[in-house]
Amino acid sequence: MLFEVRFSCRSQEPITLPRFTGHVVRAMLLAMVGSVDGSVARRLHEMGEPKPYSVTPIRFKASGRTDKGFILAPGAPCGFSVRFLDDSYMRYVVRYFTEHGDVEACGGRLRVESVHVSSKSYEELYSEASEARAFILKFLTPTYFSKWGVEFHESFPQPVSVFTNLLRLWNEFSPIKFDRKTFRGWVEGSIAVSGYHLRRDMKPIDVGGGRAVGGFKGWCAYKFFPSEEYEERTHRDFLKLLYTLCRFGEFSNVGGNRTGGFGVIKFLPENKNETNRET
Repeated sequence: MLFEVRFSCRSQEPITLPRFTGHVVRAMLLAMVGSVDGSVARRLHEMGEPKPYSVTPIRFKASGRTDKGFILAPGAPCGFSVRFLDDSYMRYVVRYFTEHGDVEACGGRLRVESVHVSSKSYEELYSEASEARAFILKFLTPTYFSKWGVEFHESFPQPVSVFTNLLRLWNEFSPIKFDRKTFRGWVEGSIAVSGYHLRRDMKPIDVGGGRAVGGFKGWCAYKFFPSEEYEERTHRDFLKLLYTLCRFGEFSNVGGNRTGGFGVIKFLPENKNETNRET
């Protein structure tokens, strides 16, 4: 089962937040879980990839700026989301809020005013899917893809990078499995970029551990071009899977450092392609 928890909060004191707050939300999540069961929080932090959660950065309007970051004024509203790809961790957040009404962020306190929880089973996500013949992905936070065996990151959402990354995550946590090698070959021969508007942050973002990485934001349009190498049934099956993975990505994030708020996406299916593409 997939869960998304959206928090609406207000600051209780002036708080200085960094330029990018995804890692702040990750620390908040681990602290919430840790206050209930420290061993579970350590497991979430130390386990290898892929990890069973993702977060979004804090949404807020700064009242000012210092050399240390952006100021969230007392009483100012803000919000963020955490998502679980494995529902067994959801109970720790629920238990935390049976005992607490606020959370700590960068040395200050945020009073939680409301919590909205939504869920979807993997089976529902797949059964509800249509065929993704043309669609747009909005990359709402910096996104990049790591490449095995090389030190540089891929900074363009090539179809094979985006969708094999999502399938790897899907296969790790979903009871419904798909062959990654076969799907990769189909994507390489059948899905192409039909348009994009992307920009790259010139200043790398500190992600902790002495590392700083950059990423792109914007939108990318994808289109299906049928290959004669595959039967129509195969095309239709994989188009349904493609649609499923795009919706799944709204829970999981995509690419590198997704548990730190990178790779937040929004899926716009074909019938919504004429909506505003600006991010």
